[in-house]
Amino acid sequence: MTRYIIRRLISLIPTLLGVTVIVFLFIHLIPGDPAIVMLGEHAAVENVERIREQLGLNKPLFLNPAAVGQVFSGEASIGEGFRNLFESQYFLFLGRLLRGDLGRSVHGRTPIADLLKLKFPATVELSLLSMAFAIAVGIPAGIISATRRNSVFDSASMIGSLVGVSMPVFWLGLMLIYFFGVRLKWFPTYGRFPVDLSLQTVTGLYTLDSIVTGNYQALRLALKHLVMPSFALGTIPMAIIARMTRSAMLEVLQEDYIRTAYAKGLQEKVVILRHALKNAFLPVITIIGLQVGGLLAGAIMTETVFSWPGVGKWVYDAILSRDYPVVQVAVLIITLVIAVINLAVDVSYAFLNPKIRFE
Repeated sequence: MTRYIIRRLISLIPTLLGVTVIVFLFIHLIPGDPAIVMLGEHAAVENVERIREQLGLNKPLFLNPAAVGQVFSGEASIGEGFRNLFESQYFLFLGRLLRGDLGRSVHGRTPIADLLKLKFPATVELSLLSMAFAIAVGIPAGIISATRRNSVFDSASMIGSLVGVSMPVFWLGLMLIYFFGVRLKWFPTYGRFPVDLSLQTVTGLYTLDSIVTGNYQALRLALKHLVMPSFALGTIPMAIIARMTRSAMLEVLQEDYIRTAYAKGLQEKVVILRHALKNAFLPVITIIGLQVGGLLAGAIMTETVFSWPGVGKWVYDAILSRDYPVVQVAVLIITLVIAVINLAVDVSYAFLNPKIRFE
């Protein structure tokens, strides 16, 4: 098991390198110049060029072909030529990553690491609550649908899950804001916490910090801000988990050992929870792991609709403002999180099913 985990962690290196190349290429294909975005369309040419030089935007994207010509013409030594060859925007960015320097935002020149410390906990908190909602509703709904096949509940839950999968996150978010925020005024329509109140932060997760510090009024307010965005974000994973749980349970309930368990006189809940669910849980846990990546992607739309100050809205704003370093680092972090979660899902197989061995 240990060797398997080490091999998987090592295999993350080329994956992350490939992600940096792809993101770097695609972000530079977006029309627009960060220097012009910063200074305005009517800025003087010399000011634009000065900003481009300060930000390193006047350097080649990947390799400097002029350096090769300098080596062959004798204008530069081989060592100097190679240094110039790799003096490009990508390799400068990669070099900073290897040194543990995430760089600075184009706008404001704020260290990206400091921004990440502020944004990442907000997305983690939203994703955790959304996934908790999806699991708490999806798995029981799938189990009941499988054990009460073709019943009214089964039909209603499957229709509901189909609607949940088909419903765009941004549309659902807007409808929630309109009905429960604007019309009924039950929940706040934007933000993570009231701007006129302060909260002592320990972990950056407001709900956990409220419990740790004993500030239960802050806990109530933090949960009120979380209800609508977490519901909107967790609807699609909930529907997918419910459908997968139902499908896996229906397959397992046809097995001979389930009929044997019933023949022994075991109670239905014991057969369902101890025998059937345990064996049906492998595909369900796989879906849950995959949906975490979907949550991070869906968080961009959800956080934008609800003005949630997390990584999703951060990336959205960075794309609009052509803030290349922020987009590159944010996508890299999201990729790393998804890869680690997939590894955790694979390792959990051995604990759920002792027959599975990775060595």
